[in-house]
Amino acid sequence: MRVLFASVYPHLPEVIGGLQTTTDDLCTALISMGAKVSVLCGLREYAAPGLSMRAQCDEQLGYPVFRVSNPIQDLPLVAASWNPSIIVVQSGTTLLPMVIGALETGKPTAVYLHNVETHQLGGTLVPDPAILYLSNSNFTAQRWRALCGITSVVVPPLVLPERYFVSTQGDRVLFVNPSPIKGVEIMFALAAACPDIPFLVSESWGLDPQWRAHCLQRAASLPNIEWSPPIRDMRAVYARARTLLMPSLWEEAYGRTVVEAQVNAIPVVASNRGALPDTVGAGGILVDAHAPIEQWERALRLAFTPSPQYDQLSELARHQAFQTAAAPVMLGRFLTALAAHASAQ
Repeated sequence: MRVLFASVYPHLPEVIGGLQTTTDDLCTALISMGAKVSVLCGLREYAAPGLSMRAQCDEQLGYPVFRVSNPIQDLPLVAASWNPSIIVVQSGTTLLPMVIGALETGKPTAVYLHNVETHQLGGTLVPDPAILYLSNSNFTAQRWRALCGITSVVVPPLVLPERYFVSTQGDRVLFVNPSPIKGVEIMFALAAACPDIPFLVSESWGLDPQWRAHCLQRAASLPNIEWSPPIRDMRAVYARARTLLMPSLWEEAYGRTVVEAQVNAIPVVASNRGALPDTVGAGGILVDAHAPIEQWERALRLAFTPSPQYDQLSELARHQAFQTAAAPVMLGRFLTALAAHASAQ
């Protein structure tokens, strides 16, 4: 089988986010099973001055990645030249035009839904036997069924534990992706309220330069915050983490960072938004996204301070991760769904 993943978002290493790491893990696993994979993606959103933004194709990740300024426009050419068995369109800023473009190539088409943001559709999704819908969680599937009447196969993001496992435990509260919708204001408030607790902030998505400068200035005023630029190998930050803080304000469709942390027995303090209650499970503490900062502080201290309760949370976190990150099950479900749809077209 030849699988082309298509999205308008940039791919690794330009952007290090949940969609990108999920796609990369999935591509790696598919290749190990003998499949051929490629990725069509956009170019970097916030380019440094003088950085070339020309279209290119590289195999630095072990598979072809077509990096273009207009993936929707270039999809027919890539599909004709690479000849996929199926095109998997993934969430992006304008999903529906990419789906239409994939259908117009005549190739079997799947849509892998990674969020529930209706403003990013560029239209309306509809039930169509020509389209296989996949969702990354039960929450995502239920939301799209309610919104558009579509039925989707639930395939949680593939997480390869060996890519995230570390043998040491750190001493910091890890916060990933300092953007407003990820709850960066809650993180800053907690760091100010807990001067005795060290925080490690790790960038992820490409940040607007002005927003990044603003956050760096605020972080510099708090001596217990250490700031880290985006990093490809997340083991470097998980090795320094004792607790993961994920106070998202938007509806997380899955929460992949939770699983990566829990692989290392790192408890999670998260908001109760979207799929996070299911993803966190017993391996962490949930707090209402709009709760007073005092409530967040109590939860954080419980999931950070050495105690029998912390030890129990840590063990439950590891157990939750290996229940969630059942790679063979996820991969089998994904391949079975793609093969059945491709053969039916």
